[in-house]
Amino acid sequence: MDIDLNKALRKTIRSGKVLVGSNVSMDAVKNNSDATVVLAANCPAHVRAEIQDSNTAIIEYPGMGIDLGIACGKPFNIAALTILDPGDSGIMAIFEPEETPETSETLDTLEISEAVETPSGIE
Repeated sequence: MDIDLNKALRKTIRSGKVLVGSNVSMDAVKNNSDATVVLAANCPAHVRAEIQDSNTAIIEYPGMGIDLGIACGKPFNIAALTILDPGDSGIMAIFEPEETPETSETLDTLEISEAVETPSGIE
């Protein structure tokens, strides 16, 4: 499922509960295991390492901090954003595995005849 991350972030900010900033994000992941963190591409290494070490769900934002700020409707850089409640956004669909059609059949579904009969009159 392809999801527009910018639209999902804006909707999360409008309808959910988020914390903006790397310091509050680091504090939040220490205290809340249900949080999801959005990290900008240029997030400082020490912030990224601390958040990754906390085994928290992470969404890698493909743009820089200024792009993440603009996507969230804020006039400043955002290195990290913590989602405590996604609201109506559906942003957590990023973590759901995509459904793939099965291309192989199992032997249980195939019926194999052991004896092959020839039509009558043909030898």
